[in-house]
Amino acid sequence: MISRFRNGWIKQLLMNKLFFFIVKIFSVVFGILFIMYFITVSLNWGRADTFNVVMMFFGLFWVIFSINAEKLLGVLIKLPLIIKKSIKIILVLFVLSFIFVESIVIAGMRITAAANADYVIVLGCQVDGSIPTTPLIRRVNTAINYLNKNENTKVVISGGQDRGENISEAEAMKRILLRNGIGEDRIFEESKSKSTVENLLFSDNLYNLRDKNIVLVTTDYHMFRAKSTAKKLNYKNIKTFPSKSQPSALPVYLLREYAAVVYYKLSGKI
Repeated sequence: MISRFRNGWIKQLLMNKLFFFIVKIFSVVFGILFIMYFITVSLNWGRADTFNVVMMFFGLFWVIFSINAEKLLGVLIKLPLIIKKSIKIILVLFVLSFIFVESIVIAGMRITAAANADYVIVLGCQVDGSIPTTPLIRRVNTAINYLNKNENTKVVISGGQDRGENISEAEAMKRILLRNGIGEDRIFEESKSKSTVENLLFSDNLYNLRDKNIVLVTTDYHMFRAKSTAKKLNYKNIKTFPSKSQPSALPVYLLREYAAVVYYKLSGKI
């Protein structure tokens, strides 16, 4: 009886160790793939911005944690009860907030635009020298799709000139609009802004848009924050016409957007 109990306990321990080892391997592989994904995205974008670098270091931390899981878990077990409970509460709050924010971001990706708006506002995105990036091209093409079906609607293109840009984002968008047959008399530029808040604020300052019927065009993952910003700035009649993001980069966009939405909320911008 005792011999069977001992053998069963040893077998159970070995099984747990095997399971723990398998989980560790998968965890290390996940961390490596996580780092490689953000490296690939940065290379495709031609730049490693702050968020991507932070995510790479997070992936590195994950790999180190996975390799040393037994030691680190042993340290955690020895922590005072109040610290362990605090860590659990923080993790739970983070997970719940992440699920909530991502849910409303995804819900905000739908089209709500009606016909015959007064203005389409296209929010700017990065220009590589004088060449518009893929997200910017997609935004402008989405606007063109709407403008071709609603010939009395005007378009406000909003975006300034930042580092690495030889022309303003508004100028890059204007060139695409003109090449696609949108008349210059329908195009209104705002070329000083460098953020979502400035896009909408400066555009209204120039063209008195807050009481007009507006169709907002930006990339799908960005739409919730953009629309919420417009409402905060007292835009009265905002509808949405999002452009599709690149599927391979959507996970990055969604992770970034969680951080951006939390920051905008805490800073009172939405």
